Amino acid sequence: MEHEKRYGAIDIGSNSLRFLVASVQAGRLLPLWRHLETTRLGQKVDQDGRLSPEAIERTIEALRRGLEVMKEQALATPYIAAFATSAVREATNGQLFCDRVQRELGLSVKVLSGEMEGRLSYEGALVMMDSKSLDGKVPVVIDIGGGSTEVVWYDQSWWRKSLPLGALRVTERKWSAREIVQAWQPLTTILQEQLRGKAPLLVGVGGTVTTLGAMVLKMSVYDPDRVHGTRLSLEQTKSYAKELALLSTEERKKIAGLQPERADIIPAGVEVLAQFMEHAGFSSVVVSETDLLHQALWEIAKGRW
Repeated sequence: MEHEKRYGAIDIGSNSLRFLVASVQAGRLLPLWRHLETTRLGQKVDQDGRLSPEAIERTIEALRRGLEVMKEQALATPYIAAFATSAVREATNGQLFCDRVQRELGLSVKVLSGEMEGRLSYEGALVMMDSKSLDGKVPVVIDIGGGSTEVVWYDQSWWRKSLPLGALRVTERKWSAREIVQAWQPLTTILQEQLRGKAPLLVGVGGTVTTLGAMVLKMSVYDPDRVHGTRLSLEQTKSYAKELALLSTEERKKIAGLQPERADIIPAGVEVLAQFMEHAGFSSVVVSETDLLHQALWEIAKGRW
């Protein structure tokens, strides 16, 4: 009997590292191992323009641990799609970080442009969505990361926008709701014009959106299958944004569904989502557990990475 072919993907984000190992059978991804570590690689990049030595060390050690598990899963580095997003993309020493990862761990890291990050998020978000929920709709995907937020849709042609509105970055900048609205305004105005008379469906990916879904479902243990497909109303999102802002970090850590490591940045992330929904005219968002991590794995499996 032929052994199943296994592939892996690693998302080196501004806030966290995400690992995925899966097999591909009958045209479907079957996840075998997934893991998340909060490393805050993007900490102070907005302020200093560089990845800090401490953040680099945290991230490389977490990568080392993750790769050891991947090798235990009989996975070799040529079958791993590793990519970095806004923190590495923007840092003046981002390439030096990638070179060190290659030298010490033997792992090649692709630094995604904002446009490519958006495309992977879009395709990954929709790959496991119920086809009935998409029928006749124009999906608009919002991916709220640690350093940036991507908004993407396809309606006869691609439309992508990457903005510096990640949960970690907005937290560090201490932006008010008014400042977030001002940052969104040019995009939300264009979006309303482009989608007028159509049936848009907002699909949300990334840690902020999936965490909000888990909080609404009051999960004591995170279950990606339950989170996937959850619909969050604008009123729910605004309510959580207001409630989270009033709580201390320690109080937030007690909320069911919220990872303690995300407690300090979740208010900013939910506020970014709420302001986008309100000013772009969306009454709800559908949570997708699949995103650019899954799409990157698909692409290496198909030899396109």
